Amino acid sequence: MLESLDELEVLNSDARNIFIEVSIDGWIQKRLMKLYIDCCNELSESPNINLLKKLYISEVEDEVTASDCGLQDISIAPLLKALHTHKTVVMLDLSHNLLGNGTMEKLQQFFTSGQKYGDITLDLHCNRFGPTALFQICECPVFFSRLEVLNISGNRLTDACGSYLSTILGKCKALYSLNIERCSITSRTIQKVVDAIHSDSVLAQLSIGHNPLTGASITNLLKRLSTLNSFAELDLSGLKLNKPVIDSLCELAKTSCLTSLSVGSTGIGNEGALQLTDSLPTGSQESLKLDLSYCTLTSAYIHKLASNLNLACCIMELNLQGNPILPLGGNALVSLLKQPGCCLRLLVLNKCHLGLLLVLQLIQALAENDQLEELHVADNDGLHKNEISTPKKPPTDERLLDCRVNTGHDEDLVVADSEDSTRTEAAASRFELNDTCTSSSRKTKNENESNNNNNNNDDLSSNEHGSMVKQLSEAIVAAKALQLLDLSRNGLSVLDVEALYGSWSAKGCSTRKHVEDEIVHFSAGTKRCCRKPCCRRE
Repeated sequence: MLESLDELEVLNSDARNIFIEVSIDGWIQKRLMKLYIDCCNELSESPNINLLKKLYISEVEDEVTASDCGLQDISIAPLLKALHTHKTVVMLDLSHNLLGNGTMEKLQQFFTSGQKYGDITLDLHCNRFGPTALFQICECPVFFSRLEVLNISGNRLTDACGSYLSTILGKCKALYSLNIERCSITSRTIQKVVDAIHSDSVLAQLSIGHNPLTGASITNLLKRLSTLNSFAELDLSGLKLNKPVIDSLCELAKTSCLTSLSVGSTGIGNEGALQLTDSLPTGSQESLKLDLSYCTLTSAYIHKLASNLNLACCIMELNLQGNPILPLGGNALVSLLKQPGCCLRLLVLNKCHLGLLLVLQLIQALAENDQLEELHVADNDGLHKNEISTPKKPPTDERLLDCRVNTGHDEDLVVADSEDSTRTEAAASRFELNDTCTSSSRKTKNENESNNNNNNNDDLSSNEHGSMVKQLSEAIVAAKALQLLDLSRNGLSVLDVEALYGSWSAKGCSTRKHVEDEIVHFSAGTKRCCRKPCCRRE
C-alpha cells in the first residue's frame, strides 16, 4: 500500500527497474463530468481544465460548483447543455467568472425545463451580470417556490434592479438568504427592498454591505427586519453607521435571535461596539459570529467583552482584525481563552499590534482550551517599532480587485443618491478579512531572504529569538483543538517556519503547510486555508 505520493517519488528516484501492480476498485462514475466532455466534443469546444477538476472532486452531483474557472457566455455553453441532460440541480455556483446576462437567460430556460420541486441555491457573485439578469429570475415561476439562496453580490446591478429585487422578495416565498453586497445600489433600491419584505417572510440572512446607502434607509430596513420571526444573520460591512443606525441595530439585536452580525469597517468605535454588544441576548442563544474588524476598537472594549462571561461564552467566531487592541487587550483575550466556558471556535487577530510575545501567550493559552480550532495572528510583529498609531487602511485583496475589473465597476465610484448626497467613504469598501493566500504587497525572493536574516526583531537578541521560536513550537504541540494557524508576515525566517511546522506535524491528523513569500499557514484535518472572504460558506 502506498500511503502517500511521497512514497511514489522515492520509488521513481530509484535507479533500478521497479514494476508496480496497480489495482483500482470502488470506481465512482462522474456522470455530469462525462456529459460535459461529450457536449464539448459536440460543440467543438475544448474542455475547461479547472471546471473538469471541480466536477471530478464533487461529492454530490446535484451540487454543481463551477466557480473561478474563467467562464464566459460562450465557453459555458457545453456545461449548460450538459445540465439540460443532467436535469437535477439543487446548488449552482458560478461565482468569480466573466458571465453576463446572456448566461442568465439560458439558466432561466434550464430551470424552467427541469424539475419542478426541490430547493435551489444560486451563487452568481463576482461576475458581469447587469440588472436585467434579475428579470430572468422574475420570469421563471420555478424560482417562486424553489429559490432559497440568492447571492448576486459583486455585480453592477445599480438602482435599475430595484423593481426586480422587489418582485423576487415578494414572489420567492422560500427565499431565506439574499446577498446584494457591492452592487452599486443606493437608498432608492433599499427602500424598495423594505417595502417588499412582509411580516410573513422567511428571510433569515441579508447582506447589503459596501453600497452607498444613507443612514435613514438603513434605519428603515432594520426596523422592518425586526418584525420578522426567522431573521438571524445580518452583514452591514463597509457601511457608515451613525448614532440613529446604531440605536436601530441595537433594537434589532434585542428583539431578534441574531446568530451572525458583521459590522466590520463601519467605524462604530468603542462606544458603539459596547452599546451593540450589551444589546446582544445571552440567554437561549447557542452561538454568535461577530465581525468587528477595522472598527477602531481599543483594549478598553476587549476588557469589557472579556468581563461579560455570559456573552463571551456564547460567541463562536470573533473577528477583531485591524483594531489596535495592543498587548493590553491581548492579555484580556488570553484570560478569555482560559475560561472553562469559552466556546470560541475561530479568532481573527490579524494586524492588532500584539507583538510576538503576546502571540506566544495566546497559543500557550490553547493548552487549556479544547474549543478553538482556528487562530489568525498575521501581521503582529512590529510593536517594538512603536507602530501603534492609527491603523492604516488595509490593502485591497488582489482577487477582490480582479472581481472589480471583471464586473466593470470601480469601488471609488459612488452612485448618486436622491435622498442624501453624503457619500460612503471609499476606504470602508476596501476593508476585508485578509486571511487569504494573496499578499497585497508581495516581496521578491531576495527581499524576503534579507528580511528573514534580520527577522524584523531589532530589539530581540539571537538567543531571545531562538527561545521564542522554541516556546512557540512547544505551545503549538500543546494546543488541544487547533486545526488552522496563520502566522503570516511576522518576521519568521525559513528555519523558524520549518521548526514550527515540525511541531505542527507532531499533531498528526493529516497536517499541511502553505508557505510562500511571507505566507505561513498551518492546517490539519478538514480545515483549509486561503478561503476568499466573499466565498465563505457554512
